[in-house]
Amino acid sequence: MSLVAILAAFGGGVFGALIGGTTAFIFTGFLGMAGVAAAVAAGSTLILDYVAFGPFFGPHVAFVGAVAAAAYAGRISKKHLESATFIDNPVNARTILGDHEDKDKIFAEDDRHVDGADTTVPLFKTTDPMVLIVGGIFGILGYFVEYLYGPILGIPIDTIALTVVTFAIITRFLFGHSGLTGIFPTDEKRFPFSGKMLLFNAIWGFAFAGLVGYAAIALDIDNIGFTISAASLIFLYFGLKFPVSHHVSMVAGHAAIALASPWLAALFGLFAVITGEYVQRLFNTHVDTHIDMPAIVIAFWSFIVLGVIAPFI
Repeated sequence: MSLVAILAAFGGGVFGALIGGTTAFIFTGFLGMAGVAAAVAAGSTLILDYVAFGPFFGPHVAFVGAVAAAAYAGRISKKHLESATFIDNPVNARTILGDHEDKDKIFAEDDRHVDGADTTVPLFKTTDPMVLIVGGIFGILGYFVEYLYGPILGIPIDTIALTVVTFAIITRFLFGHSGLTGIFPTDEKRFPFSGKMLLFNAIWGFAFAGLVGYAAIALDIDNIGFTISAASLIFLYFGLKFPVSHHVSMVAGHAAIALASPWLAALFGLFAVITGEYVQRLFNTHVDTHIDMPAIVIAFWSFIVLGVIAPFI
């Protein structure tokens, strides 16, 4: 690890905050697909190692930085709301806030508002230097911790996902007020899942994971499905109800390569998609910072595959 790499990680965290975590992650997908193509065609993993999953767009750098920056910006936004300093005229502030119960809705209309749990919004709009600095600092920390988990400790797990989870939890307690598992209304079920909905998810999770397993084994590349899933999130920006699937494809990729079976990849993909539904409701619903559901699912099931099952096969 060099000073240049640390500089790059700072830049990755700043750029992730600037354009938004989800946007940075979509770039991970597109650059990842280019890297897979280069690896298959020329045997070079430089794009994968140094760009898609390195300090440029690696989720442990760019996404971690963006999540922390959004949480920080969201906390600052709430402070502005409480003091009504976002309205230039104090008289208007008293009038507007006095006539509306939903102060968050009023504040959301101001361009300086940031939802700390929203990773889709580019934080360029804040024009706040500290937002970018927070992103850069967390980018460096993410780079260090992933290096600790991987090359130094050699934990048999997806170390990028584990790093994302680590800093999401740190960010939640550092900048958030909703607690680890959110603040649910008393009249709302935490897990309102029907059998039909779970079956629907199980079918697409199993089928998609089997497809990913087939491709991963054919190319001998575990993250081929992950890069496609990441890039596909661009359709969310068109307002479509589009599936988030990279937890399924990455778990399937790990299982396919480690266990040499597309059938087991399909099975673990089914496990991943169902687990994801519960994790999303448990850690990322009614919250004020983002804890990434796919990262939790990938970290958990990759450890089961790589750390528990694979050593005995």
